[in-house]
Amino acid sequence: MSLEQDIANVVSAAEQLTGIVDTKIEDINSTVNSKVSEMDSTISQQVTRIDSAINNKHIIGEGGQGTKSFAIAGYFTNVRETTNIHIKLPYTLDTHNCMFHVSVNGYAYGEAKVVDSTFVGYCYKNGNNLIHTQNLGTHEPDSYVGSDNHIYLRLTFSSTYYLTLSVDSIRVGNGTVLGVGDVTIISNPAEKL
Repeated sequence: MSLEQDIANVVSAAEQLTGIVDTKIEDINSTVNSKVSEMDSTISQQVTRIDSAINNKHIIGEGGQGTKSFAIAGYFTNVRETTNIHIKLPYTLDTHNCMFHVSVNGYAYGEAKVVDSTFVGYCYKNGNNLIHTQNLGTHEPDSYVGSDNHIYLRLTFSSTYYLTLSVDSIRVGNGTVLGVGDVTIISNPAEKL
């Protein structure tokens, strides 16, 4: 009987040890899963911060008036032609009351000239008009309302051979911060689009 009792005690002890080990394994798994979840959350937050920084790399400021956006659009061509470069803004007369300040800088190699122009104005929906404009700089800067009701900025070039342009903006008045993808650069000899 003693041998049977000893075997029963060993079996009972083995079952208790198995229970303890199973509980410890569950505790370890729970702790590891908790830490993995915590790490995933931290990594996700860092990825969000990095994505935000990448998306805002063109913007300096807090988003209010005076915030500057740099290189929101670029243009290059090595085609030699006489044409106009039209910059289509996101504002339309039937939708927006927005002031704007846009600068275009670059190098017109084919003309051996600096490109340096600034455009300001007010897309005034309430008056159905483009008002309080001033266009200064090289290449006969002008602003106008296109046939699609968008506000356009225009520069005139006698040669676009190796023409490089960069567009910057400042948030002014009741305008918006213009960012990458907000403006479109179009080469077209027409005076207005």
